[in-house]
Amino acid sequence: QGEMINQNFGYSDRAERTMDIYTAAILAEKISDRPEPDQKWLEVMQELSDVSCDVYRSIVRGDERFVPFFRSATPELELSNLNIGSRPAKRKATGGVESLRAIPWNFSWTQTRSNLPTWLGVGDALGGVLKSENAPVLRDMYQNWGSFRALIDVVEMVLAKSEPSIAQHYESVLVKDDLAKELGASVREKHAAVESAVLELTGHSTLAENNPILMRQLAVRNRYVDCLNVLQVETLKRLRDGKENDKTLKDALLVSITGVANGMGNTG
Repeated sequence: QGEMINQNFGYSDRAERTMDIYTAAILAEKISDRPEPDQKWLEVMQELSDVSCDVYRSIVRGDERFVPFFRSATPELELSNLNIGSRPAKRKATGGVESLRAIPWNFSWTQTRSNLPTWLGVGDALGGVLKSENAPVLRDMYQNWGSFRALIDVVEMVLAKSEPSIAQHYESVLVKDDLAKELGASVREKHAAVESAVLELTGHSTLAENNPILMRQLAVRNRYVDCLNVLQVETLKRLRDGKENDKTLKDALLVSITGVANGMGNTG
């Protein structure tokens, strides 16, 4: 995507740093020993895949409360009215979540600091295996299977960037439907469950404690992004309360969206 090209290569110093990272990664991979996955690992991985996929689909596609919840608790509806990106937010004007393009789908959840598409279903899958006789196999996978460890580390990184209290603020102010609110509470329970499962698997006491650079970044920028989120919620509330044509509010929303996206470092 164009914004990522600009972010990584738009300035000479950033381009040089990006090439440094790419070169180091390629060289590290060349000299790294990557053992073939054990058959037992593959069986557990298939179980994780099946469980997480079933949970994800049961909520996103199978729960009739989800679309009203998603449209209320995120700025998804407003994205189509803003000049963001080179393509429309939806492939067609009507339809459910299946009609959304991938970028606005992730972008909307990133704005609320929920990041739901990254972790939904992961907690159920990991938690189930950790409570089973295959728990030692799962820990062995994390310690000795580089690809699996990288996957868990990415989930942990995104969880560290997430703020359930901010996502709950969006829900408490913007979601009016009681059934949708019930779903929101259930989703937050799953968020807490995936955090616990990831911490148990990694052996960490706090999320991303092995990533000091990320932790320093979050400590600096979260206080600013938190304020932008609160302002965005109030702006969305006013726009939805009958001021949808207010140019000042639209401009404020666009500024808040840009600020949160830059602060999170994940545009979708």
